[in-house]
Amino acid sequence: MKIIVVTENRKEGNNQANGTLNIKCPVVMMKADSSLLKDNKPLFVPDFTSRLTGGFHLVVRISRLGKSIPKRFAHRYYDGITVGLDVRADDIAEQLSRAGQPWDLAESFDGGTVIGSFIPTDGSPLGKMKATLHSKDGTSLCYETETWLWSVDELIEQTSRIFQLRQGDLLFCGPAATRVPLKIGGHIEAAIGNRCLLDFNVR
Repeated sequence: MKIIVVTENRKEGNNQANGTLNIKCPVVMMKADSSLLKDNKPLFVPDFTSRLTGGFHLVVRISRLGKSIPKRFAHRYYDGITVGLDVRADDIAEQLSRAGQPWDLAESFDGGTVIGSFIPTDGSPLGKMKATLHSKDGTSLCYETETWLWSVDELIEQTSRIFQLRQGDLLFCGPAATRVPLKIGGHIEAAIGNRCLLDFNVR
């Protein structure tokens, strides 16, 4: 199973000073499948970091094998959508970045990829969707697909040119503008529409 994370998918986050887009295709990173945390299990803050945050994403589940999938057929290749957090040890990421090193140690640790329960999709291209997140510390996020540079189907078209997609792969479709602080004693709830799909404690 692959976990593919789109690092930026907001129109606002991809504007140059003159208003033109500076990224022509999605930038992605891969996370270890051992980092996956699901079923609302608690997230344990690793002892090697002093600053843990999560990027809030919509996540689709790939349902069949495919390579170089055209956009018009992409909706046939996923069967569920949920919310998720791409968890990062920010202090470690900054150290690695200054040293010109990859960020894997800051991103792919156990528990570093959180997903909620999936809503089945109906086999049609996904329409407009809104996801919300609330945390115990008062952080609230509202994230709408209207703000995206690339739709789910466009992301599948682009990523499947590089990676063969397989059943069970997860595609994190790009984070909200603000990352969520994750501290011991915290609690996170996230939903699509009025359906709560993610509800977990931070310990």
